[in-house]
Amino acid sequence: MSKIRFSFKFILMFVFCIISINAYAENVDVLKRLELAYPDSIHEVSSSYIAWKDGSLTQVRSSFPVFTLLARIIYRFDTKTGSISKRDVERDAYEPFFRKMYGNSANEVKKKLVTIYWMPKVFGTKYPLRVTTVNGVDKKLRRISAELEKLPPSYHKYLARPAGCFYWRNVKGEKYLSAHSFGIAVDINSSYGDYWLWDWLKHKRRISKSDFHNRIPMKIVNIFEKEGFYWGGRWETYDTMHFEYRPELFMS
Repeated sequence: MSKIRFSFKFILMFVFCIISINAYAENVDVLKRLELAYPDSIHEVSSSYIAWKDGSLTQVRSSFPVFTLLARIIYRFDTKTGSISKRDVERDAYEPFFRKMYGNSANEVKKKLVTIYWMPKVFGTKYPLRVTTVNGVDKKLRRISAELEKLPPSYHKYLARPAGCFYWRNVKGEKYLSAHSFGIAVDINSSYGDYWLWDWLKHKRRISKSDFHNRIPMKIVNIFEKEGFYWGGRWETYDTMHFEYRPELFMS
């Protein structure tokens, strides 16, 4: 019986290896960005899984259900945070990935947070921010803060009154978590921010790209983006006060 079971598993693995060759091109192009963007957290990415530095595996679902089923039989996936697919990544809807990397609950995320002070040479200890240490996000924000302090005083008004990084919540009106839930996002002064939802409520009509306007100086945007923080002004549903750590979005 044990020989039959071993043979069956061997056949499954052989078949899966063959079909994975065809499925590899389907997934690896987009998913490889995650491996390159988060080397501190990810060991490797294949067409079937993301292998994390802690030894666990997150399943990468295929567009062919049979491939997904075979992978579940062969590999021992970490099922606590779910799975993702290439399409999830393309649609920027891969919350399970961030839950695995930063924490699957508010309490888990909190264990990895530290407090930094925003532009202390300008504002002193007026603006403490709670940010994650995962992927060195805290260090990157400190570098951003130091670079922003070098800007002329005329820029300070855009950078005052930042909204705290960590806040476990869904995006307003949506069923998925905000990047703030993971301690990887910061909103600068909302008085100078432009947000698609505010514009929609004001005009009572669909907001298009032609409605986009921005008051945040690009010098500020460039300092954030140099450290891997993606600017909300680049989203179709724009939010110009918002920056979040998303280095994979800078990769083509």
